[in-house]
Formats: sequence, structure tokens, C-alpha cells
Amino acid sequence: MNRSSMTPLTTFEVVDLASVLGGAAADDNAFGRCGPGTQWRWLGDVYTPECKAHDAAVRGSLAQGSSHVMAHLKALPKLPAAIGSYVRARYGH
Repeated sequence: MNRSSMTPLTTFEVVDLASVLGGAAADDNAFGRCGPGTQWRWLGDVYTPECKAHDAAVRGSLAQGSSHVMAHLKALPKLPAAIGSYVRARYGH
């Protein structure tokens, strides 16, 4: 493959990347809400202990100096339980 056929890289601001990864602004008072802060209103207004645990893990990593990306990666093990709790709370399954 030659250089001329390579796709150029796209750069993102940290705030944009955090939004894509589900990060919410620090002033977003949605601790424990399933989804990225209050930005995705179509998810409903669902708060669960599992989503709260995921938020706590993300915010704890941020408080220890992790980047937004690393904070979300460190909290990744808590994400399946948070998603499952959302589905159960929203759809009764």
C-alpha cells in the first residue's frame, strides 16, 4: 500500500471523544442516570444502582487524574451490568 492510498486520520477534541464514549460534563447533575448524562433524552429518565456504580467508577478515575478515555476504559467492566439494569428498568425484562 502506498502513502497516497492511505486514509488520513481524523482528530477529535477530548470533549467530543468523551461525549461519544458516554462522558458527561462535570456540571451535568445526572449521577446514576443510564446513558451519557442528560444528552440522550430518548433513553428516558432511568436511574439504577448499576448505572450509579458505573458513573462512580468513571468519576473516581477522573478524580485520580485519568483522562476521559482512560476513565471510561477503566469503568468498562461495570458497563454490562449498567446496560442490563437499564433494559430491566425500562422494559421490565
